[in-house]
Amino acid sequence: MRPATARVPAEPRDGALQRIAVLLTAALVVHCAAVQAQTPGASGAVAPPASGAEVLTVHAQPITQTFQAYGQVESIAVTQVRAVEAGTVGRLALPGERVKAGQVLAVLGGPQADSLLAERRSALRATSIQLAADRRKLSAQLVTRQTVATDEAAYATARGRLQVTLQTLTLRAPADGQVLAVAAADGEQVATGQLILTLLTGRPWLNAVFYGADALAIQPGMSGLFQPTAGGAIPVRVKTVSQALGPGGGEQVGLLPVLPRGEGAGALADRWRSGQWGTVTLDGQSQPMVPVPTRALILDQAHWWVLVRTPRGDRPREVVPGPTRGWTTYLSRGLDPGEQVVVENAYLEFHRGISQRYTPPD
Repeated sequence: MRPATARVPAEPRDGALQRIAVLLTAALVVHCAAVQAQTPGASGAVAPPASGAEVLTVHAQPITQTFQAYGQVESIAVTQVRAVEAGTVGRLALPGERVKAGQVLAVLGGPQADSLLAERRSALRATSIQLAADRRKLSAQLVTRQTVATDEAAYATARGRLQVTLQTLTLRAPADGQVLAVAAADGEQVATGQLILTLLTGRPWLNAVFYGADALAIQPGMSGLFQPTAGGAIPVRVKTVSQALGPGGGEQVGLLPVLPRGEGAGALADRWRSGQWGTVTLDGQSQPMVPVPTRALILDQAHWWVLVRTPRGDRPREVVPGPTRGWTTYLSRGLDPGEQVVVENAYLEFHRGISQRYTPPD
């Protein structure tokens, strides 16, 4: 005979399945909580709760604002040399040639110039003969002193005209400079007043154009760098600021190079030439600004806004953006240090409930 064994009453099938489901659910919850507590964030630290990433407490930082514009090296002053008398051009200076004050730039000759010189010399010879004859007559008391004085004036006038003609037929440089352009050629016949060549008689400077709020911030004495397209960097300083806007709406700013100590103007001869283009970067004054993530800014109706978290809820605040560096924008006005700005989903929060305020057109 088999020994008697105790039998445990069988549990209903539905109750067993329910208990298994409860146990599995509890195990899954415990496992997820453990994984979430041990999962590090991007920086290796434990990820902060979602509510902590919604706002950012702002702090002021000293920022030196920079201003950029395109500029070109131009001539401060140019001199146009024109023909005073008609003639044929000869011994013309070459473009780009450096000249000294008084140096011959061109000589006018040819039949017209020779005829004019012959006329001036003939007039001088005639007045000289007349003056000598009247002086002899004066000694014989055949003419008056008034007549001799008139002859002397006529002789001085004729001599002066001849000297002026000789000078005008030889074109000379009025000052030290460089030939920028030539408008005639050797052997060409030119008329009175015709342009012969153009001289650069003043040192070149940098002319830059700034627009908008940048134009109002530029002041004489500000320093910066000029970076020509050919490469390199030249220290510059603002010399003048025009108070009148140009045709394009910009304000013209004149800058001069800052020469290093112990170096003369020849040190910039190869890098500072008329016609060079490049970028001008000026350093402004340092002022405290409030940095915020750029994604916290909201553009609405041509104004910039941020959402400021207050005890009464999130409130829109108009701000004035300044310079941008990377993904950070510095605000010049609108926020005070210590305030909290909504960063996550700021645009959606700003326009929450827009359907209640917006009436679609018929």
